[in-house]
Amino acid sequence: MQTVFAQQSIADGLKLLEEKQYNKAIKIFEEILINDQANITAINALAEAQNKLGNTPGAIQLYKRSLKIQENQPDTWLALGNVLYYEKNIKPALAAYKGAVKHSQDFARGHNNLATIYKELDENDLAIVHFEKAIEFDDSYSRAMRNLGDIYLNKGNSEKAIYWLERATQTEPESLYGWFWLGRAHVQNGEVNKGLQYYLKVLAQKPNLPQVHHHLGKAYFEIRDYRNAIKHVQLALKKNPAIIPFYITMSRIYAHMQQETLALATLQDALAIDRNIAAVYIERGNIHKSGSRYEDALKQYKLATLISPDDWQGYYKQGVVLYYLSRMEEAKEALTKANEMSLDNGMVFHFRGLVALAENDLKTAEEMLKKASEHDSKNADVWFHYGQTYMRLEQYEAAKTHLLKSVELDPNNSETLYNLGQVYKKLSQHATSREYLRKFKNISDIEERSEALSTQIRMHPENSSLRLQLAELYEQNGQLDRALMVYKQAAYIGNAEAEKKIENLLSKLNQ
Repeated sequence: MQTVFAQQSIADGLKLLEEKQYNKAIKIFEEILINDQANITAINALAEAQNKLGNTPGAIQLYKRSLKIQENQPDTWLALGNVLYYEKNIKPALAAYKGAVKHSQDFARGHNNLATIYKELDENDLAIVHFEKAIEFDDSYSRAMRNLGDIYLNKGNSEKAIYWLERATQTEPESLYGWFWLGRAHVQNGEVNKGLQYYLKVLAQKPNLPQVHHHLGKAYFEIRDYRNAIKHVQLALKKNPAIIPFYITMSRIYAHMQQETLALATLQDALAIDRNIAAVYIERGNIHKSGSRYEDALKQYKLATLISPDDWQGYYKQGVVLYYLSRMEEAKEALTKANEMSLDNGMVFHFRGLVALAENDLKTAEEMLKKASEHDSKNADVWFHYGQTYMRLEQYEAAKTHLLKSVELDPNNSETLYNLGQVYKKLSQHATSREYLRKFKNISDIEERSEALSTQIRMHPENSSLRLQLAELYEQNGQLDRALMVYKQAAYIGNAEAEKKIENLLSKLNQ
């Protein structure tokens, strides 16, 4: 039983602890423990003071001593878990947080911290369970809501991410992280303008956050506002020039504008900082692949796999260019390896299907393209090649169904239109066949002219009049989204006429 003197001494020590006079507090608690070695309050307070002074081994030892005397202390388990977590002792921290919720099943902070560990260990299902429990026991726990939103954001479930992040920002409107992540969720959900507003809201309060500028630049790029995209990614680079993803985004913007020299120079700047980032070599490979320099692309993708042999992307990219180089056995080997590393990846299944088609292995092609369509259902090329497989199998009704799905997703693909014309001919629907073949002729003429202009643009990327011609070609043929994109490129380069064209086209689109 504690004496009145001991109680008064503990109160004095706790006051000193609150006032951050840690050494004086330690002296009081140590004196108490000389005469009362099992005083849990003194032990826990002494542990806290030692931790504040950076003596984490001492703090851990004291918390364990306290729990040995009395196991049923949820707050002490939590405190021990926090010390271990910040020392990056993840598994012991996990055990401590489990102890916290074991002794208090409605302990919201315990569930949140336990979920945080599961999230870091990529055990997202368990993380979701415990974040939801934290919110169940404390419906104002905005951090748990934010973390739950972030998990769904990384899983690609935009709607659930938005739900939890909206709840988090309503509960804690001053949290800039909440608004930032909510912006990311809206962009991921295709609501780019909403996402822009949240990013701008964060920057209005803290204008020097490079990650927010980066994501804002990426969002502007999504809507092909090249001027603002480049401006904000450049701001991100200016504020933190050591972040490799910033260079990759900038390179992608330049590459999309067919400014290959700038794109490759930007990636070279990234390599000057760190030559061991596989993503940089992947991007270099992508630029070479876009220019049909497949051997050069293959070299870059191989470098990526040397740096990150456990990353599926390098093998997948190798498989793609090996397919274009007609080296099917090597392509199959690379794609199979990518598939083993990324089991449910529609892109990998797609190209495994293409290799099977090239080898006339129609059974495997059908199997692979079926899986590709299940995992990547909005990819028009997948449905096109799936339809081609059924054409080869002479199953024309099935071919028609899949080709129609492809043309629904991309009505301007000449190959799909041509194949539909052939399928309807086989089905003796000659009027429909002629209609699709007429569309094919129109679109293929446009593609031929646009490819010729695109080739010239790649050779002369600063020639805005070439871009103007390409945009006008798209506009005259009803491809207004493509036209708007190229007008925006011309406007960024400095073509005054393009600015007027953009205004006129936007008014058409808004009618």
